[in-house]
Amino acid sequence: MKKITMTDALKETSPHPVSLISSLRPDGSTNLAAVSWWTYLESEPSYIGFTMWDKSYTCELVFKSGKAVLSIPGEAIADITLKCGTVSGRDVDKVKEFGIEMAETSESCGLKFPVHSRLAFECTVENKVEVGECYFFICKVGDIYFDENEKQIFAWGGSSTLAPMP
Repeated sequence: MKKITMTDALKETSPHPVSLISSLRPDGSTNLAAVSWWTYLESEPSYIGFTMWDKSYTCELVFKSGKAVLSIPGEAIADITLKCGTVSGRDVDKVKEFGIEMAETSESCGLKFPVHSRLAFECTVENKVEVGECYFFICKVGDIYFDENEKQIFAWGGSSTLAPMP
């Protein structure tokens, strides 16, 4: 065996699930960020976790509100999901700029998520752990939304391509 970098290891273990994190902007609109680092933590009670770069706008917004929605995008918004990972919500209202149709969550959550999502999890942050230059958010899951007609996308080749399973 030969030694490789973490970036190479990510490519060699593709595909990876990809998601969008919805967070609340100060003006009440929704910010979206693409994330590939998330996991199920517990089923009863339900918990998931995701990581965000500590300097990202989304990390800042999730810190402030303690809420997020983690959605699993469908094939129809693969290109938009990739775009959401290339610009900052500090500079761009991604929902408006990319023309993303949004769905409502429960009143207690108050966030939106893309209509073309296979799954969406309402999240309340219960803990956060500093990991290098990231934070790992441990979240209790509220309502979960599912659309069986949406085909889940994955990150291939590290994260350079987003597409469903063949």
